[in-house]
Amino acid sequence: MKICVIGEDGRGHAIVRTLAKSEAVSELTCLPGSHAIGLERLISNGNSVRCIPGVKVTDAKVIADLAREARADLVIPGPEACLEAQVGDLCRTYGIPFAGPCSRGARLETSKAFQFQFMRDNGIPCPIGEICETASSARAFAAKHWNGVAVKADGLAFGKGVLLCKDTVAASTAINRLMVNREYGRAGDRVVMQELLKGGIEIALHVITDNRSAFLMETACDYKREGAGDTGDNTGGIGGYSPGPLLKPDTLFKIREHLLERWRRGCQEEGFVYRGILYPGLMLMGEIGIRVLEFNARFGDPEAQIFLRRFTGDLAKLLYASATDTLDESMLSWSPEPSVGIVLCSEGYPRPPKIGRQITGLEDAIKIPGVEIFHNGTLKINGKWFSNAGRIVTVTAIGNDARANAYEAIAHIQCEGAWFRPDIAEHLR
Repeated sequence: MKICVIGEDGRGHAIVRTLAKSEAVSELTCLPGSHAIGLERLISNGNSVRCIPGVKVTDAKVIADLAREARADLVIPGPEACLEAQVGDLCRTYGIPFAGPCSRGARLETSKAFQFQFMRDNGIPCPIGEICETASSARAFAAKHWNGVAVKADGLAFGKGVLLCKDTVAASTAINRLMVNREYGRAGDRVVMQELLKGGIEIALHVITDNRSAFLMETACDYKREGAGDTGDNTGGIGGYSPGPLLKPDTLFKIREHLLERWRRGCQEEGFVYRGILYPGLMLMGEIGIRVLEFNARFGDPEAQIFLRRFTGDLAKLLYASATDTLDESMLSWSPEPSVGIVLCSEGYPRPPKIGRQITGLEDAIKIPGVEIFHNGTLKINGKWFSNAGRIVTVTAIGNDARANAYEAIAHIQCEGAWFRPDIAEHLR
């Protein structure tokens, strides 16, 4: 099987490394890929992963043309931006199976307003909210919910467009950032205002789908806020663990009936077939039930790095089945051991980061039992690694000592000003 993966970050690295373990994969190309991804080798024939630097993940025609020239059997999306850019639409026009939704289906992630309206129209339980076109209407909503609100930029904002506000002062600041100062450009043309849920347990739940089926994958919990104890600004995700909390039978029933079945009916009414990964962020609210905080239309980052460590099936065959409507639940299998991931971040992140700083200690870190490292944003120059983004690497570990080993490994890595949260997966101490 010849496969093309779109991506260059830690999520893309984890997808590529997992695919490379499949005997079914004979050729693997990553667009644009990275220096670290290019070091991966296929178990089937020992060949290196081919990377094509310079390709933007939003260059739909370039990517589709390259996939067609390579006679790819499958194209796998990484970041949400490639979905919005209609890469999947064009690949399918060429007859190439694509393991992701069309651009219309991707609106479940790429437009928070469409996402919220979709949930409301289809009876999917979600926080009370309102779509606001002006800063004044957003402030009016916040004034009615003085106990806290979530302010969500409608468009894509690099995973940082959701601002959680504990009071009206913080809400006003967030509204100014998104709608007045346009911190994320046109993503803040309008916002979704929602009540801030408290007292629940947040989980990350991936679902693999085709036009007939939707199967639950393993759960994870991720950490979005930059500070210990969930303080500070939202990030694109800086750590997590898998599995998440054990889901009771009645909770699983609600997820299948109140979320997946209603979601599928909604897709049918909107007139699109959804294939690939659906990633709803859920809040478990005890006796109240589940609340869907958001939809994502691809693997999470760093969730993919964390829970793919526990995947024991054949990812290539699974995603090909998703793209070709041949999914079977028997394709899903998991290690019972827990996994933990910690993201090493550049100084300044999630605000503009300081990059270009040398990274040392990676070789020592991967000697720790159960540890694997995925590169989010690095460059290799003259044999040395340098930081190249806000999130540098995701250090993962699996096993009974996963947390201790992940923290031991990340302590070996040195990069001026770099930081990480010290409280990831504290329940595994």
